[in-house]
Amino acid sequence: MIMMAEENKTVHTVPSDAEQIPIVWRYEFLKYLRSWRLLASIGIAVLVLTLIYVIPPALGHPYSGTDSDQTLSLVPAGAFQVGGSGGPVPVAAALLDRSNIDSSSVAIFLNGTAYPSSNGANWFVSNVEYGGQNVWAVFFVEDVSGDTVTATYDWQTSPESFAGNFLGFASLLVVICATFFGADSLVGEFQNRTGYLIFPNPLKRWVLYAGKFAASMTAGGIVVVLFYAGIGVLSLVSAGGVDDDFLLSLGFAALYLMAAMAVAYLISTVLKGTTGATVLTFFLFVMIMPIVDGISSIAGTKIQGSLTFAAGVIGYILNDPYPTDASQTFPGGMSIQSYYPDPATAAVVMIAYAAIAIGLSMYLFKRKQLAG
Repeated sequence: MIMMAEENKTVHTVPSDAEQIPIVWRYEFLKYLRSWRLLASIGIAVLVLTLIYVIPPALGHPYSGTDSDQTLSLVPAGAFQVGGSGGPVPVAAALLDRSNIDSSSVAIFLNGTAYPSSNGANWFVSNVEYGGQNVWAVFFVEDVSGDTVTATYDWQTSPESFAGNFLGFASLLVVICATFFGADSLVGEFQNRTGYLIFPNPLKRWVLYAGKFAASMTAGGIVVVLFYAGIGVLSLVSAGGVDDDFLLSLGFAALYLMAAMAVAYLISTVLKGTTGATVLTFFLFVMIMPIVDGISSIAGTKIQGSLTFAAGVIGYILNDPYPTDASQTFPGGMSIQSYYPDPATAAVVMIAYAAIAIGLSMYLFKRKQLAG
């Protein structure tokens, strides 16, 4: 009987390092699910989506409609880059003051009388490049410069313009997530003395770090993905589609989240209090780095290595064509440069920040000791 009891005795083994990471991730993520931070972050994202979506129509700027009897200003057709189609050669053109036109709905009037297109023999509508932007224009085959030309057409906000209204907040949302889920993740173990319970366990510091960081990224990723999902749904409803580079913008937002979270973990490792780590993380991305970016525009120096400057690609990537650097001179000789991050360089900068910050913060976390 004694031998049978010994044979049935269960042997418990300590999970390997790779097996411990998902365990740490699970319990850390459960902590976020049970706290106010995840719900608050989602609530902020939903509130911002609602406000940005509702306010423009409420102020008289709907997302679609009909422009009636719009007077057109004629310019030489050569001012536009019109691709050769083998059809009639236009002599004059006029811009339509909307980014997304239903070309089949365009009706032209000369001196108040309907002027039919006649299958492009008199005029036609085309999306062309003008001033570095894609615009809609009416091209006239006959000379109508002596007439009063008006147009009526249906329009809808383009997916690019619609999403661009929301993505200005995406970078700030990433910073909020990094602040909520990363700023006090490590320093809290020391300040709250929970490390006395965790550190004596057969759990390596880097395993604890990896599990915590994965949980922080999961929580932040949920918020960011929900924000983008909301934009996508609203864009389908109000703009009739989603911009071609919308998912690419989400990819850059994910990279920025990883980099910002890594910096937040580094701050959490260096500082001794949760309040200081939280405040410094938020203001570093909202105030300190953007101030440096602004000074660089005035000084005429493009700082490609700035993380917040690189994050601008999240919204700029939707622009077609992608914006290029420009300079504006004001009276008195003062010049301000408008700099735009190169997408490939921005991705490299974000990855570099993440790698360096993770490596440095993990090293410091492994060496940091409980005191008091």
